[in-house]
Amino acid sequence: MRPTLGAFRPRGVAVFGLLSAVLMLPGAIGHADVDPALPGEKVEQSLRRSLQTPTAESRWGGLPVFGRDLFVAGSGALAPIENAPVAADYVLGPGDNLLVFVSGWSDTSYTLTLDRDGQVFLPRVGSTSLWGLPFGDAERLIRGRLSTVLRNARVQVSMGRMRAMEVFVLGAVTTPGRVTLGGTSTVLNALVTAGGPAPLGSLRDIRVLRANREVARLDLYPFLTRGDRSQDARLQSGDVVFVSLVKARIGIRGEVVRQAVYESDGPISLAHLLELAGGPTALADLARVRIERVDRNGGFRMEDVPLDHGHGIDPDSLTLSDFDMVTVLPIAERMRNLVTLDGFVRHPGEYQLAAGMKLSDLIEGDRLLPEADLDHAEFRRVDLATFRSEVRAFSPRRVRAGQEDWPLQAMDGVTVFSSARLPWTVTLEGEVARPGAYTVTRGERLSEVLERAGGVTPRGSLRAAVFRRRSAARAQQAFGRELEERQRLELLREQMALVAQGDTALASNTEGAQAELASRLAHQIEPGRVALTLDAKGRWERTPQDPVVEDGDRLIIPIEPATVSVLGNVVNPGAMIAKRGASAGDYIRRAGGLAHRADLGRSYLLRANGEAEHLRSGARVEPGDAVVVALRAIEPGVGRALAGSGRFLFELLGTAGVIFAATRR
Repeated sequence: MRPTLGAFRPRGVAVFGLLSAVLMLPGAIGHADVDPALPGEKVEQSLRRSLQTPTAESRWGGLPVFGRDLFVAGSGALAPIENAPVAADYVLGPGDNLLVFVSGWSDTSYTLTLDRDGQVFLPRVGSTSLWGLPFGDAERLIRGRLSTVLRNARVQVSMGRMRAMEVFVLGAVTTPGRVTLGGTSTVLNALVTAGGPAPLGSLRDIRVLRANREVARLDLYPFLTRGDRSQDARLQSGDVVFVSLVKARIGIRGEVVRQAVYESDGPISLAHLLELAGGPTALADLARVRIERVDRNGGFRMEDVPLDHGHGIDPDSLTLSDFDMVTVLPIAERMRNLVTLDGFVRHPGEYQLAAGMKLSDLIEGDRLLPEADLDHAEFRRVDLATFRSEVRAFSPRRVRAGQEDWPLQAMDGVTVFSSARLPWTVTLEGEVARPGAYTVTRGERLSEVLERAGGVTPRGSLRAAVFRRRSAARAQQAFGRELEERQRLELLREQMALVAQGDTALASNTEGAQAELASRLAHQIEPGRVALTLDAKGRWERTPQDPVVEDGDRLIIPIEPATVSVLGNVVNPGAMIAKRGASAGDYIRRAGGLAHRADLGRSYLLRANGEAEHLRSGARVEPGDAVVVALRAIEPGVGRALAGSGRFLFELLGTAGVIFAATRR
């Protein structure tokens, strides 16, 4: 079983802040929330990995491929904006639409569309060829041609609807083929429309072919790492965007800013890979960088490379190849220059352990709350060699006076307790003049609390009062578990004896009945009742029967009972109206007499206050009492005669109602 922190806690207030730093083990690389491995678990995992052959899918261990998320959002992520302003270098072609506005003696406008020959017709001027001209040059040409026939006129040219163009996106792309784009589209727009590079497609080798000649080459990494889009060439109709296959992939994980699988067009240095990953984090341990790489002779091998503060290998000189995996491990050192202060202090937590720091320095000034107990506190010290803890009590008052002061060591802890005590409350319910919760002082008796509440009403019965106490409930629960275990063992012995005598049916019925009885007890018993002998004349006050109250006590005073219960093995068990001066034998006769296999020797009289006494035929019975007739023990050899009998099971469960009455009164 994995040990928990609770196994190492000393007595007193929990010291999670102290021992968490001592017992914390380094988690999995890049996953600080992973539970520490069991002893030997890492060895087993390493052995399993060494016996398995890595595949292209399992090699990277779930690392994302850098840059692939750019194309996850769909074709609209980098789609060209339809109504965006057109740059002056936009090259016109057939299908482009121009809007010409002329103002002067009269305002007029023209809509000009380049035909298949790239020409437009200007009124009063004639045809003018604009194919291949940048938009800025075309604007100046139109303005100059119109100014020769329209004097003193102002001419303004703007771009209307741009032509659509068709390009081919081929190679290692998700959806290769022909795509239709707007006139200002670039290579990125074409890639997004085609779904981006395929899993084996390159992000660093994307070429643009025009008339079978390479006119541009795009590497997406400058755009992804620095936002540099200077290589994103504008396309023309008929261009081919070709995505090459990826040449080399190298993974990096652990304490780096951006864990991912990166692409290279060939061998790259470790320094370049760290730069692509955003560099190591502040928790990186550069004294040991682990590299898993492909062996030239086949298989894989691991290398530990030191890069600590320039004292190890130069990362610029270390070349990485395809399928290499780099792991930057976290710092394994534990934080030791701290001490812990908790409890009733203003700022609980960890404090820096300064040179020469003493206990008085930790609890100085106003660090303790006003309710802090200046006479009782707890000091803990952990031996960093054996991790054993030592606990000692001390007085903050004496420490501040310089009488009990000692130097602090790393991982020491101090807990300050409170001197404030919450008030105790006692609840009075039922037939009380003023029922409710009452605040009591330590040492106060039940009669004094009842007197403050106005006493008992005329209808109330102190003799049948129920008094419950929390500490008694806890003790009863502990004894109940012990008793249940004893009964289980006794039942097992009885069943073994019955089976040995051949009464297997009786053994089976006994087991079922006992299980039913245990189930009833589990749901019916209300622990915590304390039997008291109280009377209306007050003879119990300030006697041992007048208990000193505790926090949480409950006194429930019922209405004066008018019935007597006859339970157990009688002919007609139940409740009947109490009769003055009647004895236990009178009530048994009124219940029809004793039933089969009744045992008067084990029967008892249960008083209204919860006390039980041996049943005597002439015992006086008061209202609220219960006469309980027990079941005679089963004699060996009668199991076969009783097995399967419903009456047998009923008799065996007869005491369940008795126990219920005893615990619910």
